[in-house]
Amino acid sequence: MRGNDNHSIGKGRPTPRGHNHRTGLAGAIRRIEVELQYEAPKAVTVFVAGDFNHWRAGDLRLRRDERGVWRVPLCLVPGRYEYRFIVDGEWQEDPRAPSRVPNEFGSSNSVLEVPPWQLKT
Repeated sequence: MRGNDNHSIGKGRPTPRGHNHRTGLAGAIRRIEVELQYEAPKAVTVFVAGDFNHWRAGDLRLRRDERGVWRVPLCLVPGRYEYRFIVDGEWQEDPRAPSRVPNEFGSSNSVLEVPPWQLKT
C-alpha cells in the first residue's frame, strides 16, 4: 500500500535548473518548488513517497511545525505525480488532494499536478 490527516500543496515558484530531460531544451522549462503539507499533530514521523522519488518510503521526511503541520519542499519538473504519506509507519492518502487514482493495493494514490513554468522571451 502506498500515503491520514490533512495536507495541502503550496504555491509553486520557479527554481532555476539547467537542462530539462523532458523537453531536451536547456532552460526552457524549469523545476517548480511545491510544498507538501500534512496535518498530524500527534504523529511522531511523517514521510512522503511517490513517483518523484521512485516510491522510496524513508527518503523524504517531513518536518513538523508548532501547530502539528508537517511540511516538505519538493523541486519537480512539471507533470503529474502520484504519492502517499507514511505516517508513523502507515501508508495514508492525502485527504486534501484534489484528485486520487486507484492503486494496485486496493487503495488510492493522491495526485499532484505541477503546471509548467514557461520562461518569457
